[in-house]
Order: sequence, then structure tokens, then C-alpha cells
Amino acid sequence: MTFRAPAADRAAAVEELRTRAFPAQRVRTGAVVSDPVHHWAELLRTPVWEGDVADRDAAEERAAAERLALSGELAARWEAEPQTVGLASLLLREAGGEELPEPWRLLGRSVPDVDLWQVDGRWIAIGVSGLPGDQERVLVAVVTSTDPP
Repeated sequence: MTFRAPAADRAAAVEELRTRAFPAQRVRTGAVVSDPVHHWAELLRTPVWEGDVADRDAAEERAAAERLALSGELAARWEAEPQTVGLASLLLREAGGEELPEPWRLLGRSVPDVDLWQVDGRWIAIGVSGLPGDQERVLVAVVTSTDPP
């Protein structure tokens, strides 16, 4: 998996993760972390500099455009439009004491919203991680058989 691949190559990588078995224990292979319940792939890192607001905004727009392109490729591949889901409520639920299953807990802490599909019993989430003040945005793909909370 490369960081500068076109959307079609990233879609193929997500498809490969969708069909890959989950390992018995946590393992990292390049930009992919896998465990018994999910695969988490970092597909593209986009630096975001604090100095110039215009540069920061342009970098964030590039990350959003990459997400849109990948989601378009996956929608065509699976012949299904994604559901865009905001994850802020997961933070509130966790703050209220609810234990959230992985990878949803981690997604809720790092990605504001995701494009979400369910294909052949697996959930696929595509989003851009990064909070205000973070130095980069990361296009992530998460594949899991754990239902969203």
C-alpha cells in the first residue's frame, strides 16, 4: 500500500482488506494495523501547517478531495452509495460511560465522520482523521465485522 496512489489503487487496497481474514493477534504491516476485529489502513498522509491559514485550508481540501475520490471508486465498485455518518455522538456516549467496541471507539476519537458501507457482512468506513491543531490529516480505511454502535 503506498501513500501516493491514485484513488483506483486505493480502492483495490480497500477491497483486498475487505476480503482479508482478521489475524488472531494484533499485527502491523506497513500502513495497515490488523487485529481480531478490524483492519485499519492509513492510505494517505497530508501535512497541515499551522503557519499560513490558506496553506492549511488547501491541505485540508486536498485530503477531503482524496476521500471523495476514493468513496466514488468504492461506490462504483460495490454499486452502492455510502452512508455518511457523523461520529461525534460516539465521543458523547463514551464520555457518558458507555464502552464502545473497537474500532468504533478509536474512529470516534479520531475521525469526525465516515463514508460507510456494509458489504458481505463487513463494515467499511472511509474518513479523514485529524483534529484542530494536528499537523496532518490521514485518509483512513477501516474494515470490521463489528456492527456500529
